[in-house]
Amino acid sequence: MADIQSQKLLYHLTDINNLPNIFKQGLLPRSQLANFSDVADGEIITSRRKLQLENYVPFHFYAGSPFDGRVQLDNRQKEFVLITVRRDFAQANGWKVIPCHPLSGSDIQVLDYAAGFNAIDWTVMNSRDYQDARGRSICMAECLSPHSVPATRFFNIYVAHQGAETLVNRLKVANGLAFYVDVMPNFFMVRK
Repeated sequence: MADIQSQKLLYHLTDINNLPNIFKQGLLPRSQLANFSDVADGEIITSRRKLQLENYVPFHFYAGSPFDGRVQLDNRQKEFVLITVRRDFAQANGWKVIPCHPLSGSDIQVLDYAAGFNAIDWTVMNSRDYQDARGRSICMAECLSPHSVPATRFFNIYVAHQGAETLVNRLKVANGLAFYVDVMPNFFMVRK
């Protein structure tokens, strides 16, 4: 497997039905969302509010994180896509990093991009050992945008099959957007 630390993208999983609004408004922090297909666990959302994380747009450092898998398995009836942005865009725009799952303990800190990136245990993340609680937590480190992320800044969107690719490309063209759309079935747990 490729070294996660040296990769260039960040990943945000969402229901494909959210794309029309996302393409018009951008990816918004949860605190600004209304009328969307919500796939997050309610208990986790409540805990995230305590840390004021609903004011950020969360991304993960690779596709297929434990978060991605859990959400897809819990929502098998939904079609998912992975929206990506470049890490250098995040760094240049003052994004923050939490070096492990934000609910993994009481000493969680939201760090500036460089400090947070350097605080991630990349060796553990590269092992992708989801059976180990610490490993799973590190694999769910987050990069957080403090602002909405416009669709014009998306690098690409990954989909599970060609039908989804056709739909996303149609929406992309209708909204005058120019990112890539790639079929990558191995990024998804449930394929329609």
